[in-house]
Amino acid sequence: MGLIRLLVFAALIYLIWRLAKRLLPARHGDARRPAEPDKATAQRMLKCQQCGVHVPEHEAFQHNGLSFCCQSHQRQYLEHHER
Repeated sequence: MGLIRLLVFAALIYLIWRLAKRLLPARHGDARRPAEPDKATAQRMLKCQQCGVHVPEHEAFQHNGLSFCCQSHQRQYLEHHER
C-alpha cells in the first residue's frame, strides 16, 4: 500500500509542476520555441540549378536569372544546357 501512495504522491507533484510551468510566464522566453528571425538580418536563399543546394543570395552566382552555388556548377550547367 505504501508504494501506491508514493506513486500517487509523485504523480500529483508532477501534475502541479506541469500546471505551474504552463501558467507562470517564462522569465527569459520559451527555450523550446526558436527565436523569430530578424527581418533586417534575414537572407533570401536561392537554389542552385545544378545540384539543388540552397545558398544565401549574396553568395550565389547568377546568370540570366538562374542561381548557382559555385562557378563550377554554373559552368557545368551552361555547358550542358546551351549546346
